[in-house]
Amino acid sequence: MEAHIWGDGYDIPQTNERYNWYTRQGVQGTPDVFINGLTERVQGLGCECGDIDESYQLYQKLIEKELTKTTPVKLYAEQFFCGGKILVQGNLSNKSYSNLQNPIIGGTVYYEGDKSEYFYLVKEIFDEQDICQFPPMDKRNFSFVSNLDLRNIEEDELKKYRAVLFVQDKITKEILQSFLAE
Repeated sequence: MEAHIWGDGYDIPQTNERYNWYTRQGVQGTPDVFINGLTERVQGLGCECGDIDESYQLYQKLIEKELTKTTPVKLYAEQFFCGGKILVQGNLSNKSYSNLQNPIIGGTVYYEGDKSEYFYLVKEIFDEQDICQFPPMDKRNFSFVSNLDLRNIEEDELKKYRAVLFVQDKITKEILQSFLAE
């Protein structure tokens, strides 16, 4: 997803706050790609040569590496539209035999645009819900309500707003699971 920052006209306060949370006022710049929290971070094009194809291959390799990992959680969610708001409801299960420390659940709403530089533009970031301790085999329900006012949006445009949820370790910032709500 594309989270614009620093007052470019497409940013929102939450994208700037989240970027600062990741970088902790460290080295900042764009483009800046975070894969699985802070597991992998690529600044600039990802290669010294400035070759877009080579950078794409680097990103693809990092993503494929992350996709091979297993997760201790199972996340499920559904997205609904009601009164001009996006509602997301679901549940989270700890499918491991270990107590998970410091997990949070959060999410974003993005707009699936048609301009090449704004295909997946973040429009809102939900406030995270702190799970604190998550015992083995435990299951938790959650819900999020978007602050976006979508009452006057046409039906075909409304379908372009999508919610992605994620479970993340609050300390290490590792993403344990993400889920596209449908």
